[in-house]
Amino acid sequence: MGNAEREISTLSLFEASPRPEILHISIGFFDGVHRGHQEVLRQLLSLSSDPAACAVLTFEPHPLVVIRPEQAPPRLTTPEQKIRLLAAAGPRFVLVIHFDQRVRETSPEEFLGQIARIFPNLQTIVVGKDFRFGRDAAGDVQTLREIGSKRGFAVRIVPPLLDGGQRVASSRIREALLQRRFEDAERWLGRSYSIIGRVTSGSGIGHRLGSPTANLGGITQLLPPEGVYACRVRIPEEFPAVANYGRRPTFGSDPDPLLEVHLLDFSGDLSGAEVEVTDWYFLREEKRFDNVPELRAQIAADIAAARNHFAQIR
Repeated sequence: MGNAEREISTLSLFEASPRPEILHISIGFFDGVHRGHQEVLRQLLSLSSDPAACAVLTFEPHPLVVIRPEQAPPRLTTPEQKIRLLAAAGPRFVLVIHFDQRVRETSPEEFLGQIARIFPNLQTIVVGKDFRFGRDAAGDVQTLREIGSKRGFAVRIVPPLLDGGQRVASSRIREALLQRRFEDAERWLGRSYSIIGRVTSGSGIGHRLGSPTANLGGITQLLPPEGVYACRVRIPEEFPAVANYGRRPTFGSDPDPLLEVHLLDFSGDLSGAEVEVTDWYFLREEKRFDNVPELRAQIAADIAAARNHFAQIR
């Protein structure tokens, strides 16, 4: 079954129409859709030979955005990325529950009552062992089992996936990215980490230096520390690139860091395009240069280093 046949829909927990055809579901936020999440989905799909009997439920926005915004973690995936990755993992249905104050105030019993209403023939809920739900996160997997036994559905708890004796978790991936440990993040994600941005108008500094850059705005995901990186950019064609994430200190320092990418072997207008930046590789820290010729020479060295990096990993 191809992705075109998957059904992706946003629903209100309290107004969604019944889905009697769905027998097995998994529930979670699934930021990153990492290998631990993928194991949860694998076990969900193992419950039926028919993918149309399986659905994955996720939430948008992150519950902490509503509950304690200052504690909401930076995201590993945009909502669109997350939904696309969930659909690619196999379940026939990806259902996005809009998380708002009403959902926040729902008790564990009422939450599962609504789940049972939407899925009247529910047989199994599959979750990770740290799954919490209901007002003040009062419900845990034991609560889920107790209510499930009353309502007639089973609960499958998927233990954490371990790597090097430690669990694969979104928080651990964020830590790796903030330490520029991209290979670790890639291993735990099961793919290269990528961010999505939209090309915005810039000051034209890169063009004047002979290395035009695309400034990316609208980024909602975690970015690595400021610095210069080799990377790949998909538009959707893929090009090797050099990324600078920083404040451009040679030109007076911007108040906020900016991500700009210079695509190698590309010519064209990217204005307004949505692009994906992936395959991050740290080249050097950002630094201030005394004059433009020094900066231009360093840019040439960065481009050479990026070409060398990609040549070595072919």
